[in-house]
Amino acid sequence: MKKIAASQKTDGQEKIIKNITTGPKIQFEDGTVEKHKIIDTKDPKELKNLADWILSQ
Repeated sequence: MKKIAASQKTDGQEKIIKNITTGPKIQFEDGTVEKHKIIDTKDPKELKNLADWILSQ
């Protein structure tokens, strides 16, 4: 989770919410690839809270 948070710090909430609702694969600087987990909720408040938490890591 910390690697994901670090790679997203400058992109903001909207990109994080898109990533946690669509599950794209991302490649890190060290060459590792991970697929985002898809979050079950569609509640905008819950998605915003999760994105804020990720950004705070």
